[in-house]
Amino acid sequence: MKMTNADLEKYVSKKLALPGEERNEYRGQVNRLIENLDAVLATDGTYKIKKFRRGGSLEKGTSNRATSVKPVDADVGVYFDAEDTDNFEIAPLQKLIKKLLSAAYPNKSAEDFDDTGDRTFGVVFIGSGLEVDLVPIVSIDEDANYGFQYSRSGDCVKTSVKVHVDHYREHANADPLLASCLRLLKQWKHWCELDGIQSFHLELILSYLIDTEGPAPTIEEGLRRFYLFVGRDLTSGVTFGAGNVTGFPEPVVILDPANSDNNVAGRIETTEKVRFISEAMRAYETITLAQQTPIMDDTISLWREIFSDSFSIE
Repeated sequence: MKMTNADLEKYVSKKLALPGEERNEYRGQVNRLIENLDAVLATDGTYKIKKFRRGGSLEKGTSNRATSVKPVDADVGVYFDAEDTDNFEIAPLQKLIKKLLSAAYPNKSAEDFDDTGDRTFGVVFIGSGLEVDLVPIVSIDEDANYGFQYSRSGDCVKTSVKVHVDHYREHANADPLLASCLRLLKQWKHWCELDGIQSFHLELILSYLIDTEGPAPTIEEGLRRFYLFVGRDLTSGVTFGAGNVTGFPEPVVILDPANSDNNVAGRIETTEKVRFISEAMRAYETITLAQQTPIMDDTISLWREIFSDSFSIE
């Protein structure tokens, strides 16, 4: 039997989607973190901040509820003003942020601050479980829309938190089912333990399908066409606008909507790609079989193979 949008929305709202009051609480924590970071960096005077930009699932409104293994996370782009972008080093900046935040949050332990990331700096709030990734970005325009994100190895990539948020919102306006499809796919990813695959990758594939095939006719068909694309056409790559996927050597190519020279899936390994494709085809075949099953209980059992035993339409 086929699942209706009402059936699947019930599961999404009751089991997956982060409730509005919790989202507001987490956003409040992010706002206070930004205020503290702004204050301590201004006091230090070593770096000048041009703008903070909230990004990621929390800002887009697509966060799923926290689990014992997957906390709610938030991204904040910290746009700095730097005189020499060619010789900018991320490691000293991360160490300074850790030092100043430790002073701003004296009750936190050193383990609550993670400065080991290649491009980000992590902050954990033990009480709520919220994990915030601060993304230091050197601004390259007056309004801090774009910037260079540096790694410890010295390389940098042009990116834009604003473009990423706007890109999602434009596609969500074009397809009202995008958020529900994305939440379901996040659940599938975690249930299957798909290493190397990020929520951002899932979002961009869904957005690409909206561009190429139009809005999903139903949530169920939106999932089926996602799985079919990954299983059959992932190797052809995902691009937006004038981007060209040829010339990238990585196993999976998903181009950054903010920079067509940046492959955001560049770290996915061949073994991870193979499993991604395999699990997608299995999910596609399972949903197709569920559509042909005449008894609803059997249909639900098949959906639980994809989304865990938590799946329910009650």
